[in-house]
Amino acid sequence: MKRQLIYHTHVDTSQANNIRVNVRSNLTKAICYLDRVSRDGLTLSCDALTLQTLMPNKASVAPKDPISLTTCFTLSHNIEAKCRVVFARRLSKDQFIMELKFVDISEQHMSGLNDFIEKSLASGKSKIRAHKPTEVLTETKNIDPASLKSDYALSKVA
Repeated sequence: MKRQLIYHTHVDTSQANNIRVNVRSNLTKAICYLDRVSRDGLTLSCDALTLQTLMPNKASVAPKDPISLTTCFTLSHNIEAKCRVVFARRLSKDQFIMELKFVDISEQHMSGLNDFIEKSLASGKSKIRAHKPTEVLTETKNIDPASLKSDYALSKVA
């Protein structure tokens, strides 16, 4: 089995706004929300009814029985991709997440996705720089070495 050696950074999209994702399986359509996105896949959040609609009669996802979905969503550009479900996990009573990997995505849609990820990562770095302290403490306290000897007992190590 071949290992994937490239690690793709997931960009959190749930805090920005609820990005709706139109999801189609063979027979049904549903709406989920984009939770995270990376260059190789995405994470969707949905409720129990939506999950049951997209994956009928499936208790879990099996590698030899893949579930294929077509997704369509808008970041900075419209992006459409065919995906396969890697796993589905229950977060709470009526909240689920699905991890999807891209199977087929056009070059144009991939470049739009790359643009969004690069902008998100660049804005994240600028936020980190903005929180660095700008003041430097210049006040120092003079300590008398004689006072240290009286406050702390010195011991020898055998």
